[in-house]
Amino acid sequence: MDNNSSKSLAGRRCFVTVGATASFIKLLREVLAPHFLDCLAARGFRELVVQTGPDHEWALEQVASMGELTSFLATAKDTEMPAKTDAKRESPRWPVIEVVSYTTDLPSLMLPCRGEARKRLPGAMISHAGSGSILDAVRCDVPLIVVANPDLLGNHQAELAEAVHDAGWAIHGELGHLEDALAELQTREAEAQAEGLPPYQEPPFPTAESERCGLFDWAAMYAAGGELGMATTEPNLLRLD
Repeated sequence: MDNNSSKSLAGRRCFVTVGATASFIKLLREVLAPHFLDCLAARGFRELVVQTGPDHEWALEQVASMGELTSFLATAKDTEMPAKTDAKRESPRWPVIEVVSYTTDLPSLMLPCRGEARKRLPGAMISHAGSGSILDAVRCDVPLIVVANPDLLGNHQAELAEAVHDAGWAIHGELGHLEDALAELQTREAEAQAEGLPPYQEPPFPTAESERCGLFDWAAMYAAGGELGMATTEPNLLRLD
C-alpha cells in the first residue's frame, strides 16, 4: 500500500479491555501513561478506547488531567452511551481517548482494530487474559496482545496468555513492556498484509467442528476450572482452523 493510499484510510484504533469485575489498574496506568500514548501516536494510532471495569472513575480523572494533549469521550456513569468532552481541542498530541466502564457488546469496540482494505488501517487490541475476551478477539480476527493480571489469586491468566501466544493467536504482552509487544504485533500484521483484509463477516452458527475442538473447548475447560495440564495432552485442543 502506497503512502497516499494510507493517508486516505481511517487511523488505527487501540482497544484496551480489563474485564468487567476485577480491577486491573496496573494495565490502565500503563496504557494511559505519556510514554505509551507517545508510542501509539508515533505508530499511527488515532483512537484509544479503554474499557475500565471498576476503576472507571480513576481513568476519567487521569484522562481529564491530560489537558490539551488529547481529546476524549467518556461514558456517563452507569450507561454505555459516550458523551463528547471538550470538542474544541484541535490537533492533539495523542490519540483521541474514549473511556468506557462496561459494555455488553465487546465486538463492536474491537472490530475497528481489525482493519479493512481501502477503509481502515489495522490497529491492536490489548486484553486481560480472560478466556471470554480472548475468544471474542480470535473469532473477530483482531490483532491481539494478551496481558495477564498478576494480582488475581491462583493466577491462571499467565498460563492462558502463554498458551495463546504459543498457538499463534496473540502476542503475550507483559506489564512494563507493552511498547515492545505492540512493535512485535505490528511487525507480524505487516508480514501478513493485514491492510488487505476483506470486510468482516459474522462466523457461521452453529460453530464449525474444527473450531469446537480448538479454543472453544480450551476456554470451556478453563472456565470450569480444569487443569492446564490437560490442554497439553490432547493434540487438537489448542487448534483453531
